[in-house]
Formats: sequence, structure tokens, C-alpha cells
Amino acid sequence: MARDTDGPIKPCTGLVGHGGDTERVYQMLTENPDLPYRHAAFLATKVRSTGIGRAPRFSWRDGKLLVESAPSVVAELACRIELITTTVEDRQIPAVASVELLTAEAGRAVLAENYAAYVAEYGENA
Repeated sequence: MARDTDGPIKPCTGLVGHGGDTERVYQMLTENPDLPYRHAAFLATKVRSTGIGRAPRFSWRDGKLLVESAPSVVAELACRIELITTTVEDRQIPAVASVELLTAEAGRAVLAENYAAYVAEYGENA
């Protein structure tokens, strides 16, 4: 809740880091195939540390990580993601091979597919 300057209390419209924007758009990150092992947790942590994006539950599958953000900061988040590097054999390489912008509907569809794949493999209560 936030107090308006006129005094009445009304619900916040969104997170401050997202400029108060409650809408969501998604980006599909494809992990760099030159990485010697999966970096899902590393990427998710780096995205969250930007303060303008996050990886929702069931966002990782087959070398791809889905991240969500607000439309007002999606371009900035994409730029920050493209700058994420990791060290492989004493050299810095990009952690992602590509960043693809998805609509809210397409992002939710990916999450639903990932959840269905998870349930098929591990069961509903896993």
C-alpha cells in the first residue's frame, strides 16, 4: 500500500524497480553452448540482481531460461543480460547466446509447457 499526497491510501501499482509497471513481458535466454556445464542458477541470480527482472518458477528447460520483466525496462534488462559473462579456461565468455523478446501470452505458454514437462517427469507433488 502507498499513501497518495492527498491522504487516501491506495494499492501500489507495481514494483519500484519496474517503474510501477504491473504488466509483464518475457525474454527467452539461450545459454551459450560453449559453457562446459549448465548455468541456470547463475543466470537466474544475475538477472534477479539487476532489480528489474526475475526468473519465475519453472522457467528453465533444455538450455533456455525464461525471465520476466516490465515493458518499461525490458530493453535495459536485455542489454544487461547480454553483458553477463563467465570465466571458461581463463577467458571471459558471454553466458547467453541469444536473448529473444516474448509477449506476455507467449511467456505464460512457455511456463505452462515447462510445468507440464516437470509434472510428466517428476509427478505433481515432486
